[in-house]
Amino acid sequence: MLLKTASRLLCLLALAGEAIAGVHSKPSAQIAKIIKQAKKDGIDLEALPFAQAAFRSIEEIYEAANIQTRYDFRNASRIDVHAHAVPSFYYDLVPLTGGSPTPEWSVQDHLQFMADNNITRGIISMSTPGATVFYGNEAYSVGLARLLNEWLAELKRSYPNRFDFYAVMPLPYNTAALKEAQYALSSLDALGLGLLTNHEGYYLGSAALAPFFEALNNTIPGGPHVCIVHPTEPLMRVGNGSSVIVANPTTYPTGFVEFYFETARALMDLVLSQTLIKYTNVRWSIAHVGGAFPAIEDRFVKKSAALEKLAKQALNSRVWYDSAGPTYFAQVKGLLGYGVPSSQLVFGSVRLQSR
Repeated sequence: MLLKTASRLLCLLALAGEAIAGVHSKPSAQIAKIIKQAKKDGIDLEALPFAQAAFRSIEEIYEAANIQTRYDFRNASRIDVHAHAVPSFYYDLVPLTGGSPTPEWSVQDHLQFMADNNITRGIISMSTPGATVFYGNEAYSVGLARLLNEWLAELKRSYPNRFDFYAVMPLPYNTAALKEAQYALSSLDALGLGLLTNHEGYYLGSAALAPFFEALNNTIPGGPHVCIVHPTEPLMRVGNGSSVIVANPTTYPTGFVEFYFETARALMDLVLSQTLIKYTNVRWSIAHVGGAFPAIEDRFVKKSAALEKLAKQALNSRVWYDSAGPTYFAQVKGLLGYGVPSSQLVFGSVRLQSR
């Protein structure tokens, strides 16, 4: 964890050096508006060493939209509920994703992929680690979430007929995350919220995150709200919760195997904590057809007859399971065997290429 932190600090110093070297020209009207809005929300974007690179990434999106490229969407009818994108500035902050090099991405390649695969619309979410890059640093996490959401919003504005997005949440910082959720849903027109299976070692059923889900369920207007849940690196809080360590027990890259167990772990936590049951105004989209979850559902829903009944109702009606992969027939068969209606199975592509 210390090595990762040191590596990210070196990246930040390099980015800060770029800014000092002359990127601090007068911001465009679009960027100035973003800076002003963030300040109203208590976020000083200009103080972040990666902000100038992020602003440039946002400008790249609307510049690319002005380039006339034809894509054939005449036969497109599919909606891709699990698609990722990577802003150019993000590679410096997150060179590895799930233990592998962060994939290449461009909007032109993504649109061509959609046209080639009869996808009319993609719902973009950030893959792991989202804004959870600087453990314990609330200001950087909140600022990064805002910059990622402004970038995603620009992608949707520039290609309104092709993209929607799930907003990045700076959890476990509940107050800031709720403010970001309200801004993204009401002002940026986010379709829903993007969550990780854990945020700095707090799994989604943790009491530490209960205020976030309580407010999302009861006070943020416009519900029911959809949360997509993506696996991330398993983490464990130690020292009475004062620090975080990586908890992948294998030598294999996290994305290869552990992602599937991490998804099952998060679903188990949502059920046993009754977060899934209590907050009926929240809908859930689970990646990779539930990962390893179909193999172990009975192990925890049968804790009591009352829990089983309520959990089954929620899992079969307020949860959707996407096909982003690789996923396998046995996983889908497992979900159907538990009584999950086929209407809860949705198409997702992931659509990223390793560098």
